[in-house]
Amino acid sequence: MKNIVDGSFFATLEVLDLNIKKLMNGQFGGNHRSSAYGNSIEFADFREYTAGDDLRSIDWNIYGRFDKLFIKLYVDERQQHHHVYIDTSASMDWGEPSKAYAALRVAAAFGYLSVQAMDRVTFFALKDSDCEDLCHTVVGKDAFYRAVGKLNQVEFYGETDLCAAIKACENPGKGDGVSIIISDFLTDSDWRSAVDYLLYRGREVVLVQMLSRDEIAPGMNGKLQLMDSESDGEEDVRNYKSEITKSSVKAYAEALAYHENEIRKFCASRAVGFMTLCSDESIEKILFKKGLEAEVVK
Repeated sequence: MKNIVDGSFFATLEVLDLNIKKLMNGQFGGNHRSSAYGNSIEFADFREYTAGDDLRSIDWNIYGRFDKLFIKLYVDERQQHHHVYIDTSASMDWGEPSKAYAALRVAAAFGYLSVQAMDRVTFFALKDSDCEDLCHTVVGKDAFYRAVGKLNQVEFYGETDLCAAIKACENPGKGDGVSIIISDFLTDSDWRSAVDYLLYRGREVVLVQMLSRDEIAPGMNGKLQLMDSESDGEEDVRNYKSEITKSSVKAYAEALAYHENEIRKFCASRAVGFMTLCSDESIEKILFKKGLEAEVVK
């Protein structure tokens, strides 16, 4: 898999700083979070000195190197701590570009904009019934850049039990931020119980459904053998032969629309955010046109 971020990726996110402020201060993020860094001992980042800043926070070593005043920023315990859960099952490694690649880019975007908004973020890879903490708590941009290297190493294969994996998280948080689940949700696992579990812990929840263009508008026709990406070979009962006709394509579109509507109705009943993305959409389109706003369905 090619690198999920590049220079243009960061340039886009810098321009969209205003969007994340709306995102984090609105229905997606912590209305009660701290709007500034604090005075704990955990270092977060640097920024240029402005009139009125505490002179004791100036880093004189940096001044000696750059002849400019910078102050040290430290973590505020009231900062929100956002969690990004990434479904790493084999079904995500599909499409062009793959849903896996797009999911990691969206996860990186959430992470970058979170630290840009002075919040913390942790990335988790969901596999089987396990939840892997990829890079611990990310605070500040330097830590985020290191975290990108971990995201680039994530592999997608096998199956994922979304509920069991999320419940296996050692530190799911409690009333201190947003939990984002990125998946195609093309699964028999009980993801609804995972959402209820996070809500029980006082988390705000957003579901991001990642689909490929072929899944949204399949261009197949004729007699085909359809292979489940998570199957154990050609003889797996999840594979089957079929003749793709206009009527079957129509039936598929209706089934997909029904599936998405069921997710929306569930999210509406829980005041949970939900958005569907296509893996071939540019990060600019995802962030700018959709505004990274997971609309809470009323």
